[in-house]
This record gives sequence, structure tokens and C-alpha cells, in this order.
Amino acid sequence: VLDSKTTTVQQQWDWLTRQQAAYFVTYPSILNELIQHSIETKQPPPELREIRLFGEAIDDDLLTLCRETWNVPVTDTYSANETGPIAHQCPGHAHYHVQAENLLVEILNDQNQPCAPGEIGRVVLTTLHNFATPLIRYAIGDYAEVGPACPCGRGLPVLRRILGRVRNILTLPNGEKRWPSLGWGKLSRIAPIVQYQLIQKTLHHIEAHFVVREKVTAEQETQMREVLA
Repeated sequence: VLDSKTTTVQQQWDWLTRQQAAYFVTYPSILNELIQHSIETKQPPPELREIRLFGEAIDDDLLTLCRETWNVPVTDTYSANETGPIAHQCPGHAHYHVQAENLLVEILNDQNQPCAPGEIGRVVLTTLHNFATPLIRYAIGDYAEVGPACPCGRGLPVLRRILGRVRNILTLPNGEKRWPSLGWGKLSRIAPIVQYQLIQKTLHHIEAHFVVREKVTAEQETQMREVLA
């Protein structure tokens, strides 16, 4: 086990390649950094059977980047420090099975009514086995989409997607709310980006800040604008 919070990307890469492990458990943001490192240094990816992610929302860009560069299957776990595991990806499908034996998961709309399959709402949790400090109808700050019953036959409640925290919501001029995907995989192929930040100043104005390793050309900037748009 390596502490990803106190080590550099190079140290994590050296550790990962030295371990020769079959399974790798990490944060999505750390996986992205390691993939970018292997691309920039032209080093072959580690020989992994599976990557397991937790702790952060996953976007399709990261999954595409991992598939195209490392060709390793990725599975995700939805969890929280307050409750432990909340839902696991179904072995045969992309959606998640709620761990209903351990906690009650409610997905509620703005009227505090349960969402139907296909609807997005707030994640509200009640722990069933935390007798010391029980959490009852705890709004964790996440949003998720309810899914229909899974054909795998497990019978557990289904979450089709975990969209992320309320603080990451982007509000459009018409009032519609989205969790934006920056298109990191595409952007990283255009320019040597180290860090990024999006700030929504008003409904019509979003600032994009980038830290880059070298000056961006006019052509690269045009391509970056197209990806962001």
C-alpha cells in the first residue's frame, strides 16, 4: 500500500511497476496522472488484470483514455468515509448495485419524493449497522440517477450513474443543471496541461484556467476552446 497523498507521480509509478501487481486500487484523478505520465515518458503500462476506482466520480473521458492507452478493464466502487461502501458496479453491466443489506439509499427529487428509474436526485443515506453514531436520512451531498431492475438477477436496488457532488454542478442559462466533463483525455492530447480550473462567474460566463508545461500555440488554444465548448 502506497499513500498517494504524500508521494509524487514518479514515486507512485516506480512503486506500481516494481510491485507487478495484478490489481490496482486508486482514485480516478491518480489514475489519470499515472496514464499521462506513461504517455509523456513513453513507458509501457503495467501488466494489470483490473483497475478498481473509488472516492471520486468517473467520467467517460478517463475510461476511454485508460482503454486506449493501457487496455485494462476498470471497475468502480461508490463509497464514503461516513458510511463505507454504498454501491458496487455489477459484474455484467456498467451500473451499480446498492449494498442494501448495510444501508438504506434514497434518491430524492427537489420535492423530497423518491426518484423513478431514469430520474436524478439527491443521495440520502441511512446506515443500518452503525450503532455508535447512526446516520439517519443523511444527505451526503451527492447526486445519482436511479436505474431499472438489473437483468443479472441480484435483486438489489440499481444506481445507473453517480454524477458527483452538488458543488460541481454547472447551471445553464435555461436553469438546467449538469455535471460537466472537461474532456481531459482530448485536452491532454492537445497541450501539455498540468492542472486546470473552471470557474462559473455568471450563468453566461465561465473562466478556464490552465497550468501548462510550455507555452500553448494559437492553434492549440483554438483546439482547446473547441473541446471546452
